[in-house]
Amino acid sequence: MRIRLNLDSIALLLFCSDIVVDGSHPLTSDEWYEIERRLRTSSLKEPSRLFGMSKDALVQILQVDEYIAEKMQARSLDYDKLMYALHNLQNEGINITTTYEDDYPKELRHSLKRRAPLFLYYIGDLSILNKMVSIVGPHLMDRKLQGVTRALVKKLVSEDRVLVNSGSKGIESYTLKLYTKLGGKIVCFLSDHMLDKKQTYNRLIRDGQMLLLSAVDPYSFFNVTNALDRNIYVCGLSEYQFVTAAHINSGGTWFTSIQNFHYHWTTQLVYEDAMYNGNMRLMEMGALKISKNDIHSSLSIDQIIEKNQAEEREEEVMIDQMSIYDFIEE
Repeated sequence: MRIRLNLDSIALLLFCSDIVVDGSHPLTSDEWYEIERRLRTSSLKEPSRLFGMSKDALVQILQVDEYIAEKMQARSLDYDKLMYALHNLQNEGINITTTYEDDYPKELRHSLKRRAPLFLYYIGDLSILNKMVSIVGPHLMDRKLQGVTRALVKKLVSEDRVLVNSGSKGIESYTLKLYTKLGGKIVCFLSDHMLDKKQTYNRLIRDGQMLLLSAVDPYSFFNVTNALDRNIYVCGLSEYQFVTAAHINSGGTWFTSIQNFHYHWTTQLVYEDAMYNGNMRLMEMGALKISKNDIHSSLSIDQIIEKNQAEEREEEVMIDQMSIYDFIEE
């Protein structure tokens, strides 16, 4: 079976991937971006020209630290092991794309920039990566939250929105089941046990309803750091992210939302409900609200966002136009 990756991608995987396990250490993303920068100003230009280079040549031509050059020289010896590992993955139905491939998700490049994973493992059809949204929230939910989430899912499916989901317990597991039942398309971004999930969702993948993505070794187990990074990748793929419920300083939903305020990975819409202090705080910080009436209305998601943004602008104007006497009277 032929490996459908260009030589720049092969070079990237050789020096940075986690699928060759032999004690040699891969380059970090930051180290690779530095190699890229030095390549652009050197006579080599392209990553594929790095094959077979000695430590001394790397130091001389790229002016890299000896520590980096030693890591790269050690990884260069693993070419045959890499090709063997890639063939094994393909036999398992797992493919890889990298930032050097045309099919790498443009949404991740645009939103996450250098935070985007250098390569992705995937099972399924990458062409479903379009009009993507995500729904996040707590692991525990009551009937009221289930009802609102169910109505939101129906609206999103009716608009042919693709759900980006991590498969986590609670809201995300619930929305995944609803989306599946309603025939919506799903991108499941995983941080562990990719092969196990392939068996679980084999029919959906085969029917083109689901795509599995992962930025870590498909054989890997759960790791908190990988899970937190996965949450960022879910944001990066999503045009909109709906926060159903969050509690201040508690859980991955709150942590990722706070990060999103700083980095602007996606447009977050927070469900308007005073029962959840995290929701109210996020809206105070500037997150766009979405109400129960919005969700049950005939308006599309784009129309709801346009309406609520216009309302916020009007409120800002009214505050700006208030005189000092208005504030004193209040």
